[in-house]
Amino acid sequence: MEDFFNQEVRKHPSFLLNDRKPTNFLLPSEDYARRLLGDWDRSWNILDIGCGDAVDSISLAATTNKVWAIDVAGSRIDLARDNVERAGLSDRVFPSVMDVHVLDFPDEHFDLVVGNSVLLFLDRGKFAKECFRVLKPGGRALFPNESMKKHPLLLARRLLPGIRDRESIADRLSLKDIDLFSRYFAEVEHRQFYLFSVALAPFAGRLGNASVFCAALRSTYRIDEITIRRFRRLRDYCWISVISLRKAGMQDK
Repeated sequence: MEDFFNQEVRKHPSFLLNDRKPTNFLLPSEDYARRLLGDWDRSWNILDIGCGDAVDSISLAATTNKVWAIDVAGSRIDLARDNVERAGLSDRVFPSVMDVHVLDFPDEHFDLVVGNSVLLFLDRGKFAKECFRVLKPGGRALFPNESMKKHPLLLARRLLPGIRDRESIADRLSLKDIDLFSRYFAEVEHRQFYLFSVALAPFAGRLGNASVFCAALRSTYRIDEITIRRFRRLRDYCWISVISLRKAGMQDK
């Protein structure tokens, strides 16, 4: 897996950038993730897993936080260190190569753990234990852009040349996989997005500024929302999950 990510240059969308352009297809899920995160500039210790170039880590640092930015790929961490240094945040953002299944941090060290499109590449049972261990009582973990496994259109797309290599190391999520976290965490909140609207995703970048397309997309988002709420089993066939976990605090014990 290290070899793959040392070579891959593709960037995942970031909900922290608050991209409000109509060409951003992921606006509904990103807005929801930001609401879940709330105000994060609170003198927190934050762990950013799968940090890549550390752009998210820099945003998470805000004005008061310390962020430990980890990735399995050394080439990405080299880029992360350059970006952190250019941002003047070397005293508060600390990139390093690390395996998230064996975190080199003490127990109850972090207020927040964040990962963007990472759970599909992890042994989720091992990671859940480590995530629970390093979070403080009452601490939270947020995964704003996790890919589900069962959408028919996406299943077909993942067979295309150039995508199959990535799929060989990916294990996308089901609702059952998300429920695993409830073994460890006091609260597991998750919401699914993009059922029928997935068909419009390839056109958002080119047509997102067109009023007719925007109106059609908003309508389809709304149809998704109503359908998912009424037929709960269809959540398993959506594209994206936003997942929030909270460790029990002292008041819950």
